Amino acid sequence: MACYYDTWLIAIGVGGLSLIAYYSVKIALPDSSLYQYVLSAVLGVFMAQFIYQMHGLFEMHFFAFIGSALLITYQKWKLQIPLTIVVVVHHATLGYLQDIGYSQVYFTQLDHFPLQTFIIHGALAATVFFICGLWAYQLKKYNEQHTLQTIELGELQQEARLSVERKKSAEALEERNIILESITDAFFAVDHHWVVTYWNSMAEKVLCTSRNDILHHRIWDVFSDSVGSLSYQKYHEAIDTNQAVHFEDHYAPLERWYEISAYPSATGLSVYFKDVTERKLSQMLLTASEKKYSDLFQLSPLPMWVFDMETLQFIDVNEAAVKHYGYRREEFLSMTILDIRPAEDISAVQSTIAGYQPGEERQRPGIFRHRKKSGEIIQVDVQSTSIQYKDKTARVILANDITERLNYIRAVEKQNEKLKEISWMQSHVVRAPLAKIIGLVPLINDADETITERQRMLAYLLLAANELDDVIRTISEKTNTIEINSLTTF
Repeated sequence: MACYYDTWLIAIGVGGLSLIAYYSVKIALPDSSLYQYVLSAVLGVFMAQFIYQMHGLFEMHFFAFIGSALLITYQKWKLQIPLTIVVVVHHATLGYLQDIGYSQVYFTQLDHFPLQTFIIHGALAATVFFICGLWAYQLKKYNEQHTLQTIELGELQQEARLSVERKKSAEALEERNIILESITDAFFAVDHHWVVTYWNSMAEKVLCTSRNDILHHRIWDVFSDSVGSLSYQKYHEAIDTNQAVHFEDHYAPLERWYEISAYPSATGLSVYFKDVTERKLSQMLLTASEKKYSDLFQLSPLPMWVFDMETLQFIDVNEAAVKHYGYRREEFLSMTILDIRPAEDISAVQSTIAGYQPGEERQRPGIFRHRKKSGEIIQVDVQSTSIQYKDKTARVILANDITERLNYIRAVEKQNEKLKEISWMQSHVVRAPLAKIIGLVPLINDADETITERQRMLAYLLLAANELDDVIRTISEKTNTIEINSLTTF
């Protein structure tokens, strides 16, 4: 609302201080309800602020009713008191100041606020505050009764549940056995002496051990080759700490990997496990592939990096980039790709990034300007493509610094322009004085010419010779500016 009458100072100052007061109390006293009373007063201040910002617009007084209604959610009728006090003090004070002619009060857009109107206004507000307080009181009372009834109902349900459970204990045991036989995980149970009390059919299949060979035997007697293994250690850890354990282990005799969860109980230990050999082999292949990628990435002679398409943050960078750009690896990983661009290029970079389509894998070549840590601006030929990197949508960048190549091309083009200019001078400017000389020589040799005429033609000849000399000197100077040596060296 500050834009209507340019009340930014009031909006930020009063509104900001009110929010600071509310959050300061809420953070400083997290276990206290004092912040709720501060909120009640702040809602009253907001009402006064909004009335002032809208230069006394009468409808803004209704925010007091909105604040009163909001406070019902706390179920405390006493929260209406701070709001009521702020509203009464505000209306009485500002109404009086406006009536006595004090300027810029902005209490109401009326010229005069009579006492009768003030009383009716206050009575209606008091009625709303009373009703909201009553609703808060009734709501709290209803919730307390509902909570008590819920507890009583829960106790009755618990008694009924226990009765049903006692009647169905035998059925539950049989049902448990059916479930344990039907689950896709292998399962076995042992008592505190490590004697196997249950061994389902999937366990027979996964561990290649029949139920008759292991039931009522100590598991470490049957699987003596597992004593001291990771499984052995984890099972004992679960029993000793009475905490469930989850892990993966390799069983060498069968050359298989298993994902295992063990849960201790009052009767012993229950173990669920399944064969994850295929997944484990896939992970190993993926790890090898990632290592191969990492080696290619780090050993590349050209700068390379990977950045997050969402945050534009560098998430990996190779050694060539560290050396070429001058940033340490830690510095790179704390930066975004915008940090290596000149400020005037950032909007163009953002537009380019926005143009990438989700899942786009094709390479996007282009020449861009980059800034090294030293501040040097370089021209870079960039190749990029989309990848999935550590569960992030990213792009991998290959950057080839072509600054020297472009400088060389520009130097060659500049020298070509000079050579063109020299060629033009040779074909046009040199011809003019040379034509004059060629035309004057036969005239000088003419025997019919007088001495005076010959002297005048000699003067013209000297002038043409000097003009030709100036042209040749200019050509020589331009030729000397061509940096032949530097181009040849490059």
